[in-house]
Amino acid sequence: MATAPHQSEAYSWPHDEARKVAERVAGYEPGRPVIFQSGFGPSGLPHLGTMCEVLRPSYVRHAFAMLGTGRPTRLIVFIDDMDGLRKVPENVPNREAVAVHVGKPVSRIPDPFGCCQSFSGHMVGLLGKFLAPVEVDYELVLSSEMYASGRFDEALKLILAHHARITEIVAPTLRPENRAQWSPFMPLCPSCGQINSTLVTAYHPERATVEFSCERSFGGAHGCGYRGEQSVLGGKAKVQWKVDWALRWYVLRVDYELYGKDLIDSATLSGYIVRLLSGAPPLGFPFEMFLDEQGHKVSKSVGRGVTVDQWTRYAPIEVLKYFLLLNPRRARKLFIEAIPQYVDDYLDALRGYAAAASDEERRNSPLEFVLQSASARRFNSELSFALVMNLVSALGTSDRAFIWRYLTHYDSKLTSEPETEAMARVLMECALNYYRDFVEPTKKPYAPSDGERAQLRSLVEYLVKNPDASAEDIEHKIYDLGRENYDKPGKIFPLLYRVILGQERGPRLGAFIRLATPERVAQLVEESLARN
Repeated sequence: MATAPHQSEAYSWPHDEARKVAERVAGYEPGRPVIFQSGFGPSGLPHLGTMCEVLRPSYVRHAFAMLGTGRPTRLIVFIDDMDGLRKVPENVPNREAVAVHVGKPVSRIPDPFGCCQSFSGHMVGLLGKFLAPVEVDYELVLSSEMYASGRFDEALKLILAHHARITEIVAPTLRPENRAQWSPFMPLCPSCGQINSTLVTAYHPERATVEFSCERSFGGAHGCGYRGEQSVLGGKAKVQWKVDWALRWYVLRVDYELYGKDLIDSATLSGYIVRLLSGAPPLGFPFEMFLDEQGHKVSKSVGRGVTVDQWTRYAPIEVLKYFLLLNPRRARKLFIEAIPQYVDDYLDALRGYAAAASDEERRNSPLEFVLQSASARRFNSELSFALVMNLVSALGTSDRAFIWRYLTHYDSKLTSEPETEAMARVLMECALNYYRDFVEPTKKPYAPSDGERAQLRSLVEYLVKNPDASAEDIEHKIYDLGRENYDKPGKIFPLLYRVILGQERGPRLGAFIRLATPERVAQLVEESLARN
């Protein structure tokens, strides 16, 4: 079976993690499910990190099922809709109307989009649509329901009983100015409804209550001044997020969770807390961050990185799933210009998958984690995405039928089977999007110098006289021209890329000219020669 770049590392980690999970749960009573967990904060829109944190544990879950233990499994996506809104996101409407609710749980803030019962309800609805294309089997668990139903109550009593020790664990990790007023609990103010503005002043474990005042300022919001004593049970309070993480692990009996490497210290701290409650922290897997083209951590707040919408505009959704399968302990560059290479890596893997000698070999392929019911499972063509993109650029048109004729002329196998054709048409659409968004706006017609014109005329002559020349013959002719005009034959290529594609770099020209046809390339060169 052919091996795509990165395939061995892409394949190994879910299986390695699954074996660790199997060791952890070997002594569980029969029928106890193995719990995989991820989280989503519904104070903002789902993004690539959300996709990552749901897909990756699903890969480990799939690998665990392949071990054949027979144990049931669940993948829980925990929605922290009791979290207080810290600031109004830039990308929501009616921002002024939302601003008056800063500090309240997002489950109790009206939907600014006007279509759901709450702010968090809208975001959770978007999450479902966001995850639908990747067909992940998961269960939503809402923080507000866990608190209000009493499912957290017994654990909350334990946290209240151990509040002093928990404070000792957490306080050293806080800024000095925040240590004195920190509490594991955040009561929900019955007067103003805020949760971020409350300050605990006394604990009463014997009656499961705390005394508090609503006096903090937070994100432009201010406490209302209310003072009182209130139960921590039944949704009248939540715990701070580091304690909340331990609370979920303890009550849901979570066995496995991935998290970014920036949360390693928080995971360690939450592990201390869950042990204090006589629970066991899950197996953890800290993953590396995504990097932009300059090697900086991807940051939405400063506009770096790639959104899922952008990815699916320029590449098939399966490529994103494949990208997220690559070894998470290795930092990956993730920027728009890198996507085409990931597409071609995926196509290599897909060809290898289709060429497997048996069903068993295919089951052992990394693509078994990626392919879904609607996915093309074959790509019976050597066509690369880079070549399709350059063809679109050279043709300079959005006429799909016109482009498709060129592609099928280059490789008749594109119509040999429905799955190959389906993938090729998706690649064509993605290439068109990429061309319209990035290439066309910056494309500059090149006017060759007097010294370059003779080289170009020689190429035109050859292409006109040899319309059926093979890719290899065209490549040889280009190298001959390079040897005749430069100290190194390869120096001719930047000139041809500028003339034919309007860019500094490009594909293997022999194969590309064969794809675009010698007639079309001769026409492009003639147009360049006509410029002054």
